[in-house]
Amino acid sequence: MTRPRSRAALRAQQKRRASAPVRMLLAALGTAGAILLGILAGGGTFAAWASSASAAGPATVTAGSASLSLSPLSLNATDLYPGKTVFGATTVRNTGTTPLALSVQPAAAATAFISALAVSVGQGSSAADCTAGKVAPAATTSLGAAANPGVTLAPGVSVVLCMGVGLPSGAPAAAAGAASTALVLTVSGTQVQK
Repeated sequence: MTRPRSRAALRAQQKRRASAPVRMLLAALGTAGAILLGILAGGGTFAAWASSASAAGPATVTAGSASLSLSPLSLNATDLYPGKTVFGATTVRNTGTTPLALSVQPAAAATAFISALAVSVGQGSSAADCTAGKVAPAATTSLGAAANPGVTLAPGVSVVLCMGVGLPSGAPAAAAGAASTALVLTVSGTQVQK
């Protein structure tokens, strides 16, 4: 024969039955939280597709170069007076592998005469036209400043540059009979971006 349960025992049993779904829900939430925490802490276990392939062969990489060659400049600039300019020609060739923008810069030890000189440069079709003064200057400069004739040379291309040296009409009187020094005309090439 079974004994009747006391009210307290019945209440305790009912409480256990009522809390069982809550305990199951809490256990499920705890498990889900642990899984989520594991994914976040470990970076997850998801797949990312990736692929790579090498080029068919090695690439050849070389540096470019900037180089100019000039023919001798024949320029007889003796007995200059205000208003007189003499001309000479040089052939400039781009012997490098990059396009070059040309400029000309005169340099010398400064004297009253040298400082009064005007140096002009332009592009000619022949040396004969240059020496005859038939080429209009594209740029004119003085001692220490560069003249840009607006000429760009592609690799392997040549151009005739006409150089002029003279005294402007308004040259100062101090230049008359003043000492002269060697005048150096430097042709430079600066790389042009493609």
